Amino acid sequence: KNQIAEVILDEINNKKNILSIGCGIGIVEKYLIEHMSKINLTAIEPSSNVSRWIKNLDRINIKDGYFPDILDPKVKFDIAYANGVDYVFNNTEYHSFLKSFVDYGIKELLVVSVSYYKPSFKLYSKAVIKNILIKMRLYRGRQFWGFNRSIKEQFGAIKKAGFENISLVYKSDSTIVIKAKT
Repeated sequence: KNQIAEVILDEINNKKNILSIGCGIGIVEKYLIEHMSKINLTAIEPSSNVSRWIKNLDRINIKDGYFPDILDPKVKFDIAYANGVDYVFNNTEYHSFLKSFVDYGIKELLVVSVSYYKPSFKLYSKAVIKNILIKMRLYRGRQFWGFNRSIKEQFGAIKKAGFENISLVYKSDSTIVIKAKT
């Protein structure tokens, strides 16, 4: 989380009004306010139980709900980031979610994906074998944990939503950060 916070911090630069979508327990947000003296950070998290402890931090305006519904449409942000929320959306929902940033007037977005798909023959083979075993009732199947998208799919979805300047700013074995501008 701190490594992601450092990447976000580098991308935020001198921007003042920051919007965080999917703050979870607030580790990234806490890091940002500790490392930036002049920042107005609004953090949105749908689960009020998860983000309860960061409500006591003075410099984070925490909102329990969903973007953009929970915000006053008059409030403007210099940059927004969505941290680890992309996996919950199917393609149609993800497009609507990304487009809502453009519609809200946010010109710069960071998408942090902690579940990106790296196509390989090994993964494809495992999936085929598991599906065969499921149909033969020799394997119970698996719990659905969310949607994975390749970097190419992420770029396509972000572009389709109305962002034009899209770049990969960070990549590890499990996480990517994509920067998008309108």
